[in-house]
Order: sequence, then C-alpha cells, then structure tokens
Amino acid sequence: MNYNYIIVEDNLGSLQNLQTAMKQHQNFKEAGVAHSVSKGISLALSAKPHIIFLDVELGDEKGFDLIKEIRQFTSEMPFIIMNTHYDKYAKKAVNSDVLYFLDKPVDPDELIIALHKFEKKYLEMQSHITIKNTEGHFFMQLEEIHHIQSDNNCCRIIKKDNTQMFVTKTLKEIETILPLPFIRIHKSYIVNTQYIHMLNTTKKFIQLKGISLQNEFIELPISDLYMEKVKQTLLVAKSN
Repeated sequence: MNYNYIIVEDNLGSLQNLQTAMKQHQNFKEAGVAHSVSKGISLALSAKPHIIFLDVELGDEKGFDLIKEIRQFTSEMPFIIMNTHYDKYAKKAVNSDVLYFLDKPVDPDELIIALHKFEKKYLEMQSHITIKNTEGHFFMQLEEIHHIQSDNNCCRIIKKDNTQMFVTKTLKEIETILPLPFIRIHKSYIVNTQYIHMLNTTKKFIQLKGISLQNEFIELPISDLYMEKVKQTLLVAKSN
C-alpha cells in the first residue's frame, strides 16, 4: 500500500536529511513541504497526508500549534512524527498524541521503526481492504474474511458466507496489508482471530467457527515457524 506525507521544517539541512532517508521507502510519497506553521496547516488540509513530519521549533513558532489547529479543521487527523534536536519536548509530544519522536539528524533505523509503527496503527484503524483480481478492485470488509489459503503463487479468500475470491497475490503480499485481528499461522494460512474457537498448542492446530451448516468447526494446522507468534498474539495479549 502507498502512503503520502508532508514535511514541515524550516531548516534546509534537516529537510534534505529527512528527504534522503525517505527515498529508501518507496511506498511513502512526498506530497509537499512547508516552512512555517500556517503554511503547514494549509498544506495538511489540502494534501490530506497520512503522515506529517513535523519540526518542533519553526522559528519563533512551535510545531505543537500546528497539531492544535489541524484538529479544529478535520476529523481525520494525520499521524504526526516529530523531529527535533531537543529531548525536552519528548513528554509534550507523547501528551499530544504524537506517534513517534525522531532525533535529528534522522537515524535510518529509527525511521524504519517509526514507519512500521505508523503502518501498524494505520492498518488497525481500517475496516476494509481493497483487493484486486482479474475482474477489478473489490472493497471487502475485514469482518467478512474468515480465513485465507495460499494456492501456489495466488490466494483464495474464504468469506464468512462460504463464498470465495481468487486473487493473484501471494499469501505474503496479502499478509502485509492485513491488520489485526488477522494472523499468519502457517505457510498456507492466515486466519481472522475473531472466528477462533479453540487453540491447541500441543497438537498444533486452530479450530475456527464453521462457515456452513455442514461444518461446525474448521481445523487448520499451525506450523512451528508461526507457533510462538500465535501464542504471543492469542494467549499473552489476551491475558494482559
């Protein structure tokens, strides 16, 4: 999936440093640059970015003022990643619902962490995904998907009404666009955890609530490669 972002930064060196670092992430596209709070607000409202890379200090202005103003104009607030030389702003950034706090100059490894955190949060907020097959683009509600099965280099999406959709994507490609509550349990299966009835870690299988009157439950294997992740997601997370 592609995402767009804007940069609100008044320091040329810092701007170029961030732009260079972002070139490594080809599914993130720059939608504009602003050098002040007012220009940043205008750009954010017109470009509707997924992410705003926001400098904390913009001359005599503060980036936090931009966050406050944008909230008054839109119900779809972009994710904010703040950049600064000053650690003193970290607490205020957290309290302002800033997604991530990057030090200057940008560390490529820290940027990867920030972008992964964004993508996870963004996907978790979605109620549907767009799937393309030979017929066109389909908008599918996540709750409609029961489980997904690989079919060579393609996939079969099995829906809760027992219908299927064949798509020319690998299971790995599908996995990257699916948020929780979906989890990969095997090289051949991704399941919607909302339909899990029972997990057996000894015999290594998951039992899903059936999708037809003939099948009360569907049993799918868990491979050793995914067992630890399955336990962490289904057992540790639910016990906390």
